[in-house]
Amino acid sequence: MNQARTVMCYFPDSHHPNNLRIVQDPTSQIRGIYFTKSQIKKVEELPFANHHAVYFLFSEDDASLYVGKSINGIGRLKDHLREKDFWQFAILFVTDNNSFDTLSIDYLEQHFIRVFSKTQYSLENRDLRIGKPNVNMFTEAALMSFAKHIAFLLEALGISLSDQPAEEEQVDEDDVFYAKKPYEAIIHLSDGKFILQTGSIIRAPDEKTRDWSDNGAFYRRYRQKFDQLIEAEKAVLLTQSTAKLLEQIEFNKPSMPAELCSGNSQNGWLFWEGLDDKRRAQK
Repeated sequence: MNQARTVMCYFPDSHHPNNLRIVQDPTSQIRGIYFTKSQIKKVEELPFANHHAVYFLFSEDDASLYVGKSINGIGRLKDHLREKDFWQFAILFVTDNNSFDTLSIDYLEQHFIRVFSKTQYSLENRDLRIGKPNVNMFTEAALMSFAKHIAFLLEALGISLSDQPAEEEQVDEDDVFYAKKPYEAIIHLSDGKFILQTGSIIRAPDEKTRDWSDNGAFYRRYRQKFDQLIEAEKAVLLTQSTAKLLEQIEFNKPSMPAELCSGNSQNGWLFWEGLDDKRRAQK
């Protein structure tokens, strides 16, 4: 029998309820603050937002994620406005009495990096924290209790921690689109998402993209994404610069899978043959 649970939800700004909300399990002092980049200043005004924290940065374009820790809560995320440009919304976890300490957030960061490395998310972390923090059994039991509360709140906010790849579904041929030649990749549409199918060939970014005017941001992002898919065993290398997907990957927009499959900047609506025609027909 499934156990029912309750989550309290508070909206500091009723005019933008989807951009800033606070959730808390009434049995725990842990609270999660969900907010978009535009709401950082309002989060700063919350009395507990500068407590010790573990946080998650998410991209709305694809399943990219960064897991981090902070001894001054929202202050660290302000740095990420300059240092990391991939994310559009974040979830910051603190305790209302600031009972997290340096050991707590270090353990929780490492725990959730390991958890999310087995999911459909593509981690932006360069250090995957393979080494586990050294804690005794009593401390670890308490920290795992914290982790379970955070995992529950993440799920309540719509963030899946499932370590099972999405099942391959029966797809209508009208919703299947092939990459333009010479690329070998296929996407299909599902509930407004663009699903890059198993067996598609992905490519490391073209070396020329290192010298673009973005100071190499495109190259770094897609090189890291390519390498992480290999390390997570979600793709297998064919050559030094190409790999085959072993499971499907979900995106919110068509350009990111197009760029991942070509190694270069692309207009996703034009890269996938027939996709733009379908969009125009639906207008």
